[in-house]
Amino acid sequence: MSSTSLFIWLAVLADGLAGLAGGLLSERWLSRHLSALVAFAAGALLAAVFLDIFPEAVATEGPAAFQWAFASFLALALLEWFLGPHHHDHSHHAPGHPHHHEHLDSASTVVPSLLAADALHNIGDGAAVAAAFLVSPQAGVATAMAVIAHELPQEVGDYALLRAAGMPRARALLALGGVQLTAAVGAGAVLLGSRMVEGLEGIVLAIASGTFLYIGATDLLPELRRGSTPREARGRLLGFLLGLALVAVAGVVERQVMGTHP
Repeated sequence: MSSTSLFIWLAVLADGLAGLAGGLLSERWLSRHLSALVAFAAGALLAAVFLDIFPEAVATEGPAAFQWAFASFLALALLEWFLGPHHHDHSHHAPGHPHHHEHLDSASTVVPSLLAADALHNIGDGAAVAAAFLVSPQAGVATAMAVIAHELPQEVGDYALLRAAGMPRARALLALGGVQLTAAVGAGAVLLGSRMVEGLEGIVLAIASGTFLYIGATDLLPELRRGSTPREARGRLLGFLLGLALVAVAGVVERQVMGTHP
């Protein structure tokens, strides 16, 4: 196994473990900090798109990267308009949230669709991670960080919803664990496809850029505008800035280690 393949599978494994983090956290802690985690994910995701993922896509694919990114962004927007809002409304998933109990009756009816949507989402994440590492280690690390940062609040919220639907802790973690395995499908497809389709890595990175930008800007970033107290607003702002800083600092450190320049 090449070092690139090893890094891809280690990143996919880390992403899968992040998806099970909800079972390790207390419901009280989730209720207090989930929105700050969402803001952190927004910062990390947007920083990764603009500082690493999309520049690498343009360098690999050329001007066509803009078209692929725009197409994926537009496709997600149209999908939401036709199918309804994105299913990850993180603040409403938090246990102890004022609206938490209002969702109990409807939660059990959306569990299958939620898990199916997560599976498709994870396939895309795995494909993006694999494509990024095939382009460059720096792009791979940045993409993996962005995926994991987004995965944490998303899967924590989904875990809370499964628990609200009456699913036992062990069964909820097992269901989410099974869904996380689909990331390996996406990664494997890109690894195989890159041997048959020239330039596939750049196309996948451009598509990932558009989807990550849409998720960060429309699903995660609005969390910064929520909050009933100044303390909650400060927590979200701090989380957002930490997400930005994490990806930016990681990029600088990696460039220095590799002996390259921005």
